[in-house]
Amino acid sequence: MDIDWNLIANFGIALLAIVNPVEKIPLWIRASDGGKQRFQWLLAGLIIISCAGILLVFLWFGHTLLNKLQISLASFKIGGGLVLLHFGFSMLKGTAVELDHDAGDTTAADNLKRRVLRRYQQIFIPIGVPVIAGPGAITTVIIYGYQSRDWLTDLFLSLTVIGVLGLLYLILLISPLIRRFVGELTLDLTTRVFGLILIAISVQFMVDGLTTVFPGWVN
Repeated sequence: MDIDWNLIANFGIALLAIVNPVEKIPLWIRASDGGKQRFQWLLAGLIIISCAGILLVFLWFGHTLLNKLQISLASFKIGGGLVLLHFGFSMLKGTAVELDHDAGDTTAADNLKRRVLRRYQQIFIPIGVPVIAGPGAITTVIIYGYQSRDWLTDLFLSLTVIGVLGLLYLILLISPLIRRFVGELTLDLTTRVFGLILIAISVQFMVDGLTTVFPGWVN
């Protein structure tokens, strides 16, 4: 049984480019604001584990699931592009992450687990979905999962997902250092720029989907 190393390598590069850990820093700093180090570590871990679960499910069963629901990959791209478009405009306006600051690091008597779960409920949408496990990442894992022809390749594709998200987790952990180094204004400007990029990506997703659904448009 031969492992398709070329498929795995291409998948790793594609997923890393789409997840793009660097662009998550401004949003994460905003989303984890008010929490001490342990709070941030637990929160980041919970989000990464949730996103890993979503992407692995779509890696293993995504194509079958879409077929069962009679949803084409093109329709999925169009729908995902609309969600991403809405979030891109939110980033551009600086309203992508809205927090109840009482859910942050309040008093020592307050339960850490409860505070982490409360913040997680506030920020998993949009930080988890659609920013990390968004239409781009989900479409990528579905396509590469469908191309896999044996369980060993599936296993290494799964490990690649875990590796990319593990790298993202490490970058999120050092984001407070980045914040102190670059300052708030730079992060705010970066958020706006990435919002504009996200809008362009979402439009491209919809164009790709619509081109597949209406091939006559190409001509």
